[in-house]
Amino acid sequence: MTNILLIGLTGSGKTTVGQALSEQLNLTFTDMDAYIEERAGQRIPVLFEKGENHFRELESKACRELAQQSGQVISTGGGAVVRQENHPWLKQDSFIIWLNRPVEQIARDIDTGHRPLLKDGVDRLYALYAKRKDLYAELADLVVDNSGSLEETLELILSQLPETLRKGDKR
Repeated sequence: MTNILLIGLTGSGKTTVGQALSEQLNLTFTDMDAYIEERAGQRIPVLFEKGENHFRELESKACRELAQQSGQVISTGGGAVVRQENHPWLKQDSFIIWLNRPVEQIARDIDTGHRPLLKDGVDRLYALYAKRKDLYAELADLVVDNSGSLEETLELILSQLPETLRKGDKR
């Protein structure tokens, strides 16, 4: 069975939407950042202290490993799309949804101090979006505006998911 993969900027709602979507579709949920933390035995900020490249290596490994599994909803880290080598793994037997949330909303709602790449503040968030938006668009099978409520976003996703992915839909 195909995976449903959520991509998007940090703070775009991948984990929140992913958990709710997995419950709605009766699928396993995997948060890639939590997966990496569990395997590495350290939190993401600590891993970033060893350098972004070190973290990206762990993220690439997680992409490869999770691509071997199926039938789950996976929320990726915001930067999983940055390395081209990850793209085949992300696409492998996956339906990819880009949760596109206005940067202004993200900036208002998240604590940038706890996000390693955002420690320099909101300007960095805008720069990351500018750098990654084309990658998100290129990989996405579906683009969903996540500026509304969780319920609205779920309805948008469920109404546009291919029938084969909605078998467990509890609506």
